[in-house]
Amino acid sequence: MDVLDFKNIYWNYYIQIEKDFFDTVPYCNIAESNNNSFSVKYLQLHLALCSEIDTICKSLCQRINNSLNLSECGISDYIKILNSSYVTFSKETVNLIGYKYRIVQPWKGIDKGHIPNWWNVYNEIKHHRDSKKNNKNIYEYANQKNVIEALCALYVLIQYWAAKNFVVDKTEKKNNIMPTLQSKKLHLDNWKFYFSFMGPGEWFDSSLYFKYIEKEGKENE
Repeated sequence: MDVLDFKNIYWNYYIQIEKDFFDTVPYCNIAESNNNSFSVKYLQLHLALCSEIDTICKSLCQRINNSLNLSECGISDYIKILNSSYVTFSKETVNLIGYKYRIVQPWKGIDKGHIPNWWNVYNEIKHHRDSKKNNKNIYEYANQKNVIEALCALYVLIQYWAAKNFVVDKTEKKNNIMPTLQSKKLHLDNWKFYFSFMGPGEWFDSSLYFKYIEKEGKENE
């Protein structure tokens, strides 16, 4: 897959859904005090985000294991593949640029076999929206906190998917594709592989990326 195909199939949609979320900020500011704020827009975003997560999980996991039978796979299967391929995946943290919001670790616990809460909420609002849980309408769980976590989860996932496609040379010092696939709203805290001189030039050090994922893997052996 070349970079134009990747952008047309995955990245441009991510940027649109990211924009849709941040467009809600004038009406409900990003703040932990608004964690439980819910709306029809958050419901729409949560469903769209998790649907895209499912789509990219399928593509990435099949790229890792081409014998995978997608018709028989679900989130638990994807988590096992992602964990076995990337020890770093569950540890990734995301910072919301320009907001005093907590650091988000959207895939936390999957290395222990746990399913993220934002995914469980997705299944509940998708299949049991007219029900209640803990005396609360299921649709009310489509709140700002869960949408932020799902958005961050998608960003982590799409960055690994991009790296799988475009970071292939372990000795490469200047990859010019990955910088074009960076969010201006979210930042992966552990990805310290981006460099630039004064001016617009920017590049991604592929060799450091491979050292990062391989070092973490060795430390967990």
